[in-house]
Amino acid sequence: MMLFLPRNKMKILVLGLTLFTIGYYVKSISQNVFELDFSLNRGIENKISNNTILNRQKVPKILHYAYPDDPENRPFTFIHWLAMTSAIETIKPEKTLFHCVHEPESYWYQLIKHKISVVKARIVTEIFGNPVKVLQHKSDVIRMEALRDYGGIYLDLDVLVFKPFDDLLYDDFTMGIEMVPNAVGLCNAVMISRPFAPFLTRWIEQYKYFDDNDYNYHSVLLPYNLSKKYEDDIHVLNETAFFWPTWVEDHLKWVHTSNEYDFSNQYAYHMWFTRGYNKYLRRLTPTLIRNVETSFNKVVRKFLNYLPDNFNEEIFKQEMIGENR
Repeated sequence: MMLFLPRNKMKILVLGLTLFTIGYYVKSISQNVFELDFSLNRGIENKISNNTILNRQKVPKILHYAYPDDPENRPFTFIHWLAMTSAIETIKPEKTLFHCVHEPESYWYQLIKHKISVVKARIVTEIFGNPVKVLQHKSDVIRMEALRDYGGIYLDLDVLVFKPFDDLLYDDFTMGIEMVPNAVGLCNAVMISRPFAPFLTRWIEQYKYFDDNDYNYHSVLLPYNLSKKYEDDIHVLNETAFFWPTWVEDHLKWVHTSNEYDFSNQYAYHMWFTRGYNKYLRRLTPTLIRNVETSFNKVVRKFLNYLPDNFNEEIFKQEMIGENR
């Protein structure tokens, strides 16, 4: 039996069937596309390092150190070994790259050499045609070029690390505030960067106007000024992240002669080697660190686990003799 419908109702029925068919087809395509996207994402995920979460991590877990050509041949000391040991054990990098013109010859360097990869650094004499003679400025150039090309975490050889940096690897570029008397800056003793980060690239370009006679403008004050202009390109941490207490005498005394300061809430501590070595750092040995209660000694003891109390005390004597020549 044939069913006859008025013309207008027949149009409605045909339209309904058409929309139903289109809806089903679109749903089928969507499911297939979703399944395809899912399988592609899963394939991408398999290719990414286990330490990277689906491209969210921007900074590779590579540690960098700079050791420029030093005409005074200053030694690689127990303090440098302690700093590098703390970073390698705490950050657990995929690689530790030691950028140097010549490798140090000290005992302490030999003790840590098996944990690092040596990268031949260029002999820095100029940047953009501007002469570079100051040792610290040579190091500045090496570290910035290394971070630009490789990405990763740069640390000075006198930076102790207490907490992993994993949560700092998701921004293009990160630095910490340094509070200095009558000024505020961003200290380049700790820098965290993805390769060719816009902030770092812009900063390097400013070395076209570099003046070797101005000790800390390009390394501390300039990045702070740039951070105010390009806020979206840099993650700025407060002074307690890396650079507190500071290098003033009261702070050094507080760290090395009292038991009052608590380092537990910060990522790292810059030991201010140039300011604090002769008076506080030079005399440190595993025996003293284990037996004298100071804020500094308490926080570094865990990095001496495999060194006995009397570990090569003769080495310390020879180190001091070498420094006194």
